Amino acid sequence: MGAAAACELAREGANVALIDQSTLPNPQAASIDHSKVFRFAYPDPFYVRLAADSTSRWRDLESATGARLLTPTGAVLIGKSAPSFETQCYDAMRALGHDCEMLDSRQISERFPQFNARAFSYAVYDPAGAILHAETAVRALIDLARHRGVKIIEGTRVIDVRQAPKSRVAIVTESGEEVECRRAMIASGPWSRKLLPFLERQLTTTLQEIVYFEPDSSRIFEPSRFPIFLELESGFYGFPIHHAGAMKIANHLKGVEVDPDSTQPQVGEHFVEACRAFFTEFIPGLANAKVRETRVCIYNNTPDDDFIIDWHPRLEGVLLVTGFSGHGFKFGPTIGRIAADLLMAGNASIDIDRFCITRFNNDYE
Repeated sequence: MGAAAACELAREGANVALIDQSTLPNPQAASIDHSKVFRFAYPDPFYVRLAADSTSRWRDLESATGARLLTPTGAVLIGKSAPSFETQCYDAMRALGHDCEMLDSRQISERFPQFNARAFSYAVYDPAGAILHAETAVRALIDLARHRGVKIIEGTRVIDVRQAPKSRVAIVTESGEEVECRRAMIASGPWSRKLLPFLERQLTTTLQEIVYFEPDSSRIFEPSRFPIFLELESGFYGFPIHHAGAMKIANHLKGVEVDPDSTQPQVGEHFVEACRAFFTEFIPGLANAKVRETRVCIYNNTPDDDFIIDWHPRLEGVLLVTGFSGHGFKFGPTIGRIAADLLMAGNASIDIDRFCITRFNNDYE
C-alpha cells in the first residue's frame, strides 16, 4: 500500500520518500509471497466495486512496467448449503452486472474434473478470478516509484511519529534521526500495533501457514485447466500451478497470535496433513502430491475485517492505512490512489467511511 501510494503521489509531482525497516520488498511483510488471490467474488457490493476498480489499475501497472502481474484462471467458490457466503457473492456480482455462474457439483466436475463432485452441492464461478503475482507486483511498484523520483530509504526502522512545529510531521528512526515532512502515511502492516499502540486492542497479528505442492499430473493443474478454489467452511483456498511447477494451498481462518518481530516459525506437519485431508475430500488427485515449499505470513486483522484508512486521531497530517485482514492485497493500486488523494487534497473519490477509525471507539474522535 505504501509503494502504491508513493507511485501515485510522485506522478502528481509530490516529493516523496518511502521508508522501511528492511530491504524492499520486506521479506517478512504480509504482502510477500509468490501469489495472492484476485477475485470479484465478495458478498458485499462495496468490495466488488473496489475489486473492479483495481483490475484496470493492475493492468495499467503492467503496461507501465512491462511486468506480468495477473494470470487469469477463474475462481471456484465451493458451497455445501444455501444461503451462504458463496450465494451472497453470486448475488452481489450479479447485482452489479458482472459475469458469474451458479453451477451444481455435476456441472463443476464436468468443467473441472479434478474436483470430487460428491464433496459439495454447488459452486459459484467467478471468471474474474486470477493469480496476482504478489512479489513481482511489489517489486514493480517499488521500481516505478523509484523511476518517478521517490527516495527509497531501506534498513531504517521508524519507532515514533510525532507532531513537529508549523503543523509538520516528524518521523523518528531507531538511530535517533528525525525526518520532517508535511504529511505522512503509516502503512506498517503487522508492525502497526507497535508503532500505533493506541490500536493495540483493535489489531491482532496472526500466523498463517502456506504449502506449495507439486502434483504428479502437472498438466491438469495448469492455470489454463484448473481455477483458483475457495472453500470457506474449512477456510482452505488454493491456486493452480504457478511457481516452479508447484501449486499453493493456505487457510484463511485466523491462526495463532504472534509477534512479527519474533523468530518466524516453520509450517507444522499437522498443517501439511490438514492440507492433504482437504485434498482427499475435494481434489483427490493432489492427496499424495509432494511438498515443494512451505512459507508463513502474518495477517494484520481488524475485528470486522474491514480496513483502516483514516487520519491519525491525535496527529495532524498523518494518514493511517492498515488492518487489511488477509484480503487487502488485491486492492493495492486502488488503495494507493485513495491514499494519494487524501494526502494531496484531503478527500477521496471513493466513499471510505466504513474504514474510519472511530467505528471501534468514540474516544478516537
